[in-house]
This record gives sequence, structure tokens and C-alpha cells, in this order.
Amino acid sequence: MRPNQLHRQRRQAGFSLIELLIVIAIIGIMAAVAIPRLQAYLASGRELAAISSLKTIHNAQAQFNGTRGRFGTLKELSDAGLLETSYSSGNPVNQYRYTSPIAEADKYCIQATRQGPGAGARDFNMIEDGTVRQVFSKAVNPIPHGEGTAVAAGDGAGPAAEAPKQ
Repeated sequence: MRPNQLHRQRRQAGFSLIELLIVIAIIGIMAAVAIPRLQAYLASGRELAAISSLKTIHNAQAQFNGTRGRFGTLKELSDAGLLETSYSSGNPVNQYRYTSPIAEADKYCIQATRQGPGAGARDFNMIEDGTVRQVFSKAVNPIPHGEGTAVAAGDGAGPAAEAPKQ
């Protein structure tokens, strides 16, 4: 083999440094566009999961009220087998923590508070009327009964099954 032919074979064996840098730059640009969108989709999904969980808890409250004549705390709902224990454990479920600051004979309040970065942009609140509300307060004390703005029906947060009232 001539030295010139050997040199040509080596050049054709791989990519040049410039070609690799161009590919890395393109991948970096695509990642810069895609990652924020992915994070927004994940946060939106977590918010929808929180809304769905509040509806599940509302249905459990309706069943509990039907058999006991009053509303229950998350622990009481879990102990009665109407709700998964993960909601009453105090640990986050899909990066939302669920609490029941009010559980009385004729009213209740369930709060879904976001935990950690990327959980979502909103906290939620549901009372016995079954409407999910966005909560804008991050107060340490329990949020007042029914505080917040009703979430649009397109968010999957319209009234859940009506809980019986006495």
C-alpha cells in the first residue's frame, strides 16, 4: 500500500472533531428546549393526580358519612378501608401531602400541598361540596374552610359525587 492510500483510509474511518462538536451542539439545543417542556408536563400531571386524589378522598368521605353519620379524618378513612394509607401517613403522594385540618359532623376540608421542586405550581383544597379549589396561601396554619378559587372544569376538577349532608 502506498502511504497516500493508508492516509485516506484513516481519514474515512471516523468523524472529525468539528462534526462531533456540531452534533453535540445540536443535542444541547434540543435538550435546552425539551427539558423545560418535559418538566412542565410532569408538573401538570402531578397537579392532575392531586385533583384526582382529592376526588377519591371526597368519595371516601361520602361513604364514611353514609355509614357513620359524620365526616372523617384521613386516618379514619384509611382505618375504615376506604382510602389508601399513603394519604394518611403524612408522606407525599406524587409530591403532594394530603391533610385534613377539618373533619366534623357536617363539614370537612382536605388539602393537597405541593412538596419539593417540580411538584406543580398550585396547592389544592376540597370541602364537602366537592369542588376543587386552587389555594394561593402557603400559611402555616390550616387554610380557612373552602378558601381558594374553583379550578376550571378543563383541569379535571369539577364537582365530584355529592357527599350526603345531614
